[in-house]
Amino acid sequence: MIEEEKQARVSIGKIKKVCRVLDMLMKVIFVILTICWFFSLGSMLLSIANPNFFSTSSASLMDIVLCVFFGVTIAAMFFVFAGMFSDVAKEESPFTLTQVKRLRIIATLLAVYAIIDIAASYNSAFLQLSTINAGYVSTNGSAIMKIDFAPFVASAVVFAFSFVFKYGVLLQEFSDETL
Repeated sequence: MIEEEKQARVSIGKIKKVCRVLDMLMKVIFVILTICWFFSLGSMLLSIANPNFFSTSSASLMDIVLCVFFGVTIAAMFFVFAGMFSDVAKEESPFTLTQVKRLRIIATLLAVYAIIDIAASYNSAFLQLSTINAGYVSTNGSAIMKIDFAPFVASAVVFAFSFVFKYGVLLQEFSDETL
């Protein structure tokens, strides 16, 4: 029994270390993505203010709105992920209602990301139909609207995991009450 307890403590220690590293990694990626996002947004705004500054065409208002929504959605996901890993690194149980709520927030953000991606694809297809000709073209010359179902599937999987975690929370509470 003592040997099993030692192994459990060693495993928990390893999990804490991994979660601490993942927490830091999420924060570093968050900062890098935020810097890149601000650079992209600034470039788009600069191309509207001075269309001759870049050799490519200037960004539209819809491009800027989509960039803002993409950036906020992705930043929120990394922020929530960092909170999840941070809590586990602080020796809090991953089977809490807070983590369940965070998983559902991530599932919602993934679904929002997928919808924004469809809007961006629609915007690209709309550009193809105009005289700019920037977008996907099929063999018959009409515009193609790309729809990526991966974020929808990921959203469904994360949402399903939230139920598994909620089940773990309920089991843990039941176990604590019976002891």
